Amino acid sequence: MRFVITAAAIICTAFPVTLGSGSASAQGIETQFIRSRVLAQTPQCRNNPNAPVVGRVAGAGTGQQGRGLSFVGCFDTTAQCNQWRGAVSGIVRGRLIQNTCEARR
Repeated sequence: MRFVITAAAIICTAFPVTLGSGSASAQGIETQFIRSRVLAQTPQCRNNPNAPVVGRVAGAGTGQQGRGLSFVGCFDTTAQCNQWRGAVSGIVRGRLIQNTCEARR
């Protein structure tokens, strides 16, 4: 996983999203865009009922209102989960509330 960090943007090669600052409505759209891009590349638990590892990342999205972002994925290995978790946590701005890979219960 490779991240490119500049003064104005964070770009993750696994989830190519640019975070910026703009109007509140633009930031809301940006948060929706981030969510849809991550969800499209996240193995959903409902589609992987036997995957033994669950990854969770949650934190603040873009904008001054601190819109929350939360993602859950199910993986075959801890290594796959950690790679996903690193990419996703790299696009969540502000404080991470949850950032884990755990055995499925």
